[in-house]
Amino acid sequence: MTFTPAVEARFPDFADHTDTLVGHGVEFFLASNETLRPQLNELPYGHKLTWLDFTDTAEKDWSIRDFLNYFNVINGIAFGDRGIPMPQWVMVDLILMPAAALIAGLPQDEFAAMVERSTFRFDTDVKQLLRTVQAEMRESGYRGPVPVGGYCAAPSAEPGRWVGWSLWSLMPAVGLGKAAKALALSAYRAQKLDGVTQYDNSALKVHTEFGALKILVATVPFHTSPGSFVYQSDLTLPPGGELPEPSFLLDPFDYGRQQAMQKDIEAGRSEFYVLPPGHVRRDGKTYVPILEKELPR
Repeated sequence: MTFTPAVEARFPDFADHTDTLVGHGVEFFLASNETLRPQLNELPYGHKLTWLDFTDTAEKDWSIRDFLNYFNVINGIAFGDRGIPMPQWVMVDLILMPAAALIAGLPQDEFAAMVERSTFRFDTDVKQLLRTVQAEMRESGYRGPVPVGGYCAAPSAEPGRWVGWSLWSLMPAVGLGKAAKALALSAYRAQKLDGVTQYDNSALKVHTEFGALKILVATVPFHTSPGSFVYQSDLTLPPGGELPEPSFLLDPFDYGRQQAMQKDIEAGRSEFYVLPPGHVRRDGKTYVPILEKELPR
């Protein structure tokens, strides 16, 4: 009997544009270690991922160690404005040992061309940092692909339930983030996905493509980034019908309203959901569409 991962059953067309991305030179890698390989799905949505074992020291055309190091460096550039770059030990202890990272890579020539033509997506500081990475690759003699996006999640104590904690992409206009997350969730065979993000984070647009996000915790003041909340995607639910209208539009920086939502959750008065598309614009400002479901007393 063929096993279909939950994300593929619920969203069968999600990776339709993967072939288009491959046509642009993108290659998708699954980085982990050999002991976990039998537990991972290397053919998500029928797409063969390139396997990388971070412990492998065999001679290759390019260094796996350098590739993973550049993944870490560029991930830090992508998240630098939020002050949450990934320490290298976190990459080993929380991704490569207990789980896997889905990494999208481009050949170096394609990466250089993307950086130069993408002035509308990269501010001057980011572009300069990426140029510095290019210079380091040339000086070191590294000839392999360059990471341009990825997704990471960690297994939880509940079987089938994963905790996502790093989604990034340097190619958002072509849906790379959505493809990376869909391929990763299939590779993990995830059934439920929890995560922490921020109400002002543009990644909400990707996260809500996997359905409305149930808000488990409406405010996490302990988190490094202000406006953080905990959400859950249940990938085992049947495909949804027509989307409901939001109950209200939340200002991402209205911390008082977020605290009030948390009190309602704790008191069992209401459940809250972030609706697609994650962000809407009204009168020149960005808001988060929220559905409130009052619970029976």
